[in-house]
Amino acid sequence: MMKKILKIQVIVALLLSAHALADTQNNCGELSGCKKKICHIEKDIAIAKKKENRSRVKGLQISLEKVTTYCTDEKLIEDLEDKIKDTKKDLQEDSEDYKEAVRDNRPDKIEKYKTKMSEENRKIEKLEQELKELR
Repeated sequence: MMKKILKIQVIVALLLSAHALADTQNNCGELSGCKKKICHIEKDIAIAKKKENRSRVKGLQISLEKVTTYCTDEKLIEDLEDKIKDTKKDLQEDSEDYKEAVRDNRPDKIEKYKTKMSEENRKIEKLEQELKELR
């Protein structure tokens, strides 16, 4: 009988902690910019503490301190704009390489550059969505 009660208590505790974790994830999703970064780091710290991973907790606390001190939404916007610009430059270079591969009839290179361009387009879309959320 005691074992059964103990099992039930453990299950209830696990369900409550899972619910709390889901709550934290939902709350972070509603935030943007530096507040979102801070929320995710705090969530990761809580997880690392539960797993008793002291070195991870220490590293995350350092990250949290740096984000809290130095992060601004303006800097995040600037960084995202730079990443978008760099990725578009890479996309342009790969597009030129793709055209050359087509001209030279190199099926292996054609496929390689098609794949790279597709990945870069997805990356640009993701970065632009992040930027839109910050503005």
